[in-house]
Amino acid sequence: MNQRRVATLLLTTLCIGCQPSARPAQIAPQTDSHSFEFALIGDNPYPPEHVPKFERLIEDVNGHKNLQWVLHVGDIRSTAQSPCSDKIIQGRFNLYQGFDAPFIFTPGDNDWFDCGTTLAGGFDEVERLSFLRATFYPEPTQTTGGRTLTVETQAADPQFPAMVENALWEHHGIVFATIHLIVLTGNESTELIKMQSELMDAALAWIDRAFERATAINSPGLFLAMQADPWVVSGNPPVVNLLCEGCLAPRPGLERLYGPLAKATIAFGRPVVLATGDTHIFRVDKPLREPETGRVINNFTRVEAFGFPSVHWVHVSVSLDEREVFTIRQRVIDSNIN
Repeated sequence: MNQRRVATLLLTTLCIGCQPSARPAQIAPQTDSHSFEFALIGDNPYPPEHVPKFERLIEDVNGHKNLQWVLHVGDIRSTAQSPCSDKIIQGRFNLYQGFDAPFIFTPGDNDWFDCGTTLAGGFDEVERLSFLRATFYPEPTQTTGGRTLTVETQAADPQFPAMVENALWEHHGIVFATIHLIVLTGNESTELIKMQSELMDAALAWIDRAFERATAINSPGLFLAMQADPWVVSGNPPVVNLLCEGCLAPRPGLERLYGPLAKATIAFGRPVVLATGDTHIFRVDKPLREPETGRVINNFTRVEAFGFPSVHWVHVSVSLDEREVFTIRQRVIDSNIN
């Protein structure tokens, strides 16, 4: 997300290169079959001077030995602070290989969609997406990171052969899925608008797949992750509309998401968590509402990861013995506060 958009979104919300080190193969830590943990991060690092902060984040995350994976919800660089060059993208990938646990990544707009801007270097966005996919998904069914995790990829579907980044996996009976979605700003070319629409087609199909799998195996919960934040502003609608008229309207390009997500969540009837990035504000809330009545859908929770300038992480605990299944904790790194 570019700096102007970040500033605008933050204001609106107020209205209511490293190389991987060689290491021996590691065995995944054993966990109780009824509980496990993982890390959630996003929108980091941005400027080069924040790379040391991110290295401290990696060290902190690696100190939690029982984490099953690290999930990054996209935006690996800042449109205004670093170019979309091969060097930057490859350098970020190399940096993330410092995690001991499997590393799972879903792209954001900064990672390719905004690369055509002058600030980002004036790259061809389609070519940047191809480079990003080749770099971050060298073997789509295997994650990267210190250990690997086998996942299902949407690219196996003949209808969506390019979608290597949309992954789905199960752990102790819980279903997880990553979803690649981009928000429009209104300044995109016809080609980019078409690409965003195609991403939405794939996303809706993949969300259906995730709910179908979770229902089929009687999963106690479902965890989805994507960069795009559908709810920049959330809260009691009368209050929000009074302070910020129009702020609850669907974000451009995401209009088709809300209804199907609400319908599937209600039908599933068990806890659903959607992890997002995009607006750089750590928060846990319930912004999804029934389309007809406006009532809060209580089995749905949104968690947004910390983002630039905050370089911290979110600790997610999963317990099959707990009614809500997912417990969210913030992990603030003292040495990164300044």
